[in-house]
Amino acid sequence: MEKPTTKAAIPAKTYIVNLDLPPQERWNNVIKHFDPNILKQGLNTLFKEYLPSQQLVPILEDVAKDLERYIPQPFADELRGLSKALGMKLGDLVLINIIYDVSAFNSSQIKACTSIVAYDSMGRIIHGRNLDYKVGDYLRELTLQVDYQRGGKTLYMATTYAGYIGVITGSKPNAFSITGDQRNIGSILQNLFSAVDHSWPTFFAERRVLEEASDYQSALSQILKTPTIAPVYFIISGINAGEGAIVVRDGRKVANVTTLSQSAHSWYIVETNYDPWVQAPATDDRRDAAINAMNKLGRKNMNPQQLYKVLSVDLVFNSDTTYTTIMSAADASVYQTMIRYDAPPPEELINT
Repeated sequence: MEKPTTKAAIPAKTYIVNLDLPPQERWNNVIKHFDPNILKQGLNTLFKEYLPSQQLVPILEDVAKDLERYIPQPFADELRGLSKALGMKLGDLVLINIIYDVSAFNSSQIKACTSIVAYDSMGRIIHGRNLDYKVGDYLRELTLQVDYQRGGKTLYMATTYAGYIGVITGSKPNAFSITGDQRNIGSILQNLFSAVDHSWPTFFAERRVLEEASDYQSALSQILKTPTIAPVYFIISGINAGEGAIVVRDGRKVANVTTLSQSAHSWYIVETNYDPWVQAPATDDRRDAAINAMNKLGRKNMNPQQLYKVLSVDLVFNSDTTYTTIMSAADASVYQTMIRYDAPPPEELINT
């Protein structure tokens, strides 16, 4: 049988967000390039795939009515500005932006992401990630890079989706890079209690780290101290030897930290969606697939292009992968996101 044809991966476009503008105006230059109907059409799909119960929708709409209680500034006003620019209900945009916080818990079937931090052949630290979501067809059309600027200069780079103001993937030049991977423990009730208890929306916390921390150590310290609504794996890398870590958060507290210098592999760390000390299930062993590819490659051959290839091996790269980002805080020119239209369809993986 002839294999289905697939599209090639394409570079994500970069847009500037001027942090010197009033928060309600910051995203206008970005959002004008996207069809608001695509965002609206995708909402029902997001609700179906990621909300544990449709009964949460009214609760989340109530959050929008008392936004500052749950969403810190300036993010609350950025959401208000997006709501106006897109002609969308504020409650719907709030839902999009905290969808992770209501979908990461112990009975969730959602798995998303692979993150790798490694030394390259020149001793430089590079950081790569795949972002996997089941609604990939929708999200690929909304994937973009954002150059967050102050005073006309880049403060940090990030990869996100149009309409989403949190950061799951980002890098601050000459300082650190950071990614977030989903962790499924606890319960949805615990997440809701954490929200009421003024914990941070998980990926707003990550964006705040990129805006405020000046180097790897200060970023790591902030990650360790900031309570998040949902459990998460934060993977962080710096610019100096040994600056790499997987921070495992339960939400309001830290469960574990594994550093690059402590890694059993000595020159790299890998995180998918399972605790580092637990064997990944055979049904979703992206971790071992990545480890095998890294070991086969070897440190002496590692560079950004080779890391992209590791993130493109079977299992690690799959039909849910929306984008791959390769970055290095030590070299801002390395930052690149490819939108992954080129994954084989699920039926092809089964038949090969």
